[in-house]
Amino acid sequence: MARSPLAFRLILGPELRRWAKAGRAPVLWWRDDDARVPTGALEQLLSVSRRHAAPLTLAVIAGPSLPLLVRRLEGEKTVEIAVHGFKHVNRQARGQGFGEIVEDDGIDWVRGQLLATVAAFHRAGAAPSLFVPPWNNLRPQLLAALPGSSLTAVSGFDQPRSTDGVPRLDAHLDVLRWKGGGRFRGSWRFLSRMRRLMAQRRLAGDWDQPIGLLTHHLDHDRETWLFLEWFLGAFRISARRDLLDEAAQPPAALSA
Repeated sequence: MARSPLAFRLILGPELRRWAKAGRAPVLWWRDDDARVPTGALEQLLSVSRRHAAPLTLAVIAGPSLPLLVRRLEGEKTVEIAVHGFKHVNRQARGQGFGEIVEDDGIDWVRGQLLATVAAFHRAGAAPSLFVPPWNNLRPQLLAALPGSSLTAVSGFDQPRSTDGVPRLDAHLDVLRWKGGGRFRGSWRFLSRMRRLMAQRRLAGDWDQPIGLLTHHLDHDRETWLFLEWFLGAFRISARRDLLDEAAQPPAALSA
């Protein structure tokens, strides 16, 4: 079953007790990707967020329905809109993975795409400050083009928390596995990875290094929704903006 108290006790219980003994709790934040338009799945996601008072960073793709989506989110006070790429179109050559910025793209071209995308969000009534690259493929040209825009931070998947001076706050825990199509990762795999992430932070003395939950509401099946309900009920979620200053700092273990 997706929501398994037994899996929770067996896998996370010992690590959580070590944290509790130190007077600590994991710092968690939540990012959901690929929103384009209001849908039933989005309504379910927002309902879950409200029910558990869990702040949500929603990575939104610019398109014809962007103004409609921004209007829908206006009353959702704990939802932050982030920019999810330019058009979310894969431009990599076949067999080279996925990403919308390729090696030969110049910084001026990337900057133009970035500014045009940000302008579209502003016209729609949103003022995002976070950029989430499609497929978590964060290219150097994007980092170089970011200064001068209204975007101040980036988010990928499980990489260093700052890149070339740009604050970076990543996701680490994906509820889905993608090989062969998106489907629920499973409680044991998900919680085992969370245990490893917590142990790494504890052993480094970097207790407050955030751990990011990653979801894709359009791809969730029943088991995924059930597990998400359980997880958000079991842990406190912090707002991404509240973690920005911490994300910009180097890990404690690396400090002189």
